[in-house]
Amino acid sequence: MAQDAVAKERTNQKRSLETQKKILDAAEELFAEFGFHGTSLRDIHALSGVRVSLSYYHFGSKEAVLQAVVDRRAEEHMQDMLGSLRHSLTIYAHNPLPLDVLIEAYVRPCLERHSYYGAGWKNYIRLLGHLASESASSKNKAQFFKYNSVNQGFIDEFKRSLPNLGEAEIYWGFYFLQTALLNILLDTRIVDNQSGGQCNSGAIDQVIEQMQRFFGKGFGDSRYQDP
Repeated sequence: MAQDAVAKERTNQKRSLETQKKILDAAEELFAEFGFHGTSLRDIHALSGVRVSLSYYHFGSKEAVLQAVVDRRAEEHMQDMLGSLRHSLTIYAHNPLPLDVLIEAYVRPCLERHSYYGAGWKNYIRLLGHLASESASSKNKAQFFKYNSVNQGFIDEFKRSLPNLGEAEIYWGFYFLQTALLNILLDTRIVDNQSGGQCNSGAIDQVIEQMQRFFGKGFGDSRYQDP
């Protein structure tokens, strides 16, 4: 009897985890496409095939679903970004990084997870773009601000790499770098459309090369200045 009870409990736990995953996968996909405010719990359950009552049982609210969607991937993603920075610093013996190396260390982990890690990661990265685009007064903005410590780590390296720039200039430059990256991650394809196909915002190496050149000039890197 005791063994039957244990087996039944394990089965129930497995079903519970599977149900939660269905809800979170559906929410992630819909939040990525329509944003938090453009998605309802009924939309999530229509896509997941899970009853609305089970969502309330497992999460309680749409805000709690968003929290769970972000929590299940954020730590891995942040560690990936910091790992990219640590790897570059190791190669350069912890000396200030060349600007092009620093830019690539920041943007490549996001671009690769968006393009190469499957639909779930693509949706999550796009969701970050939506969260970043919300008003600062939005409660959901806190989910994007989870990345503040990661961003500050990169900003500190920009300060070391660009000692002649004032702090405000570096913060402005980093902000513009962030917004350019977020626009690409949202799959707006604006440059693809405006260039008539000459530019491909889905080509990671091309995107990084153009960001290095553009922001190299913006930050005043002599290697990218016109002769």
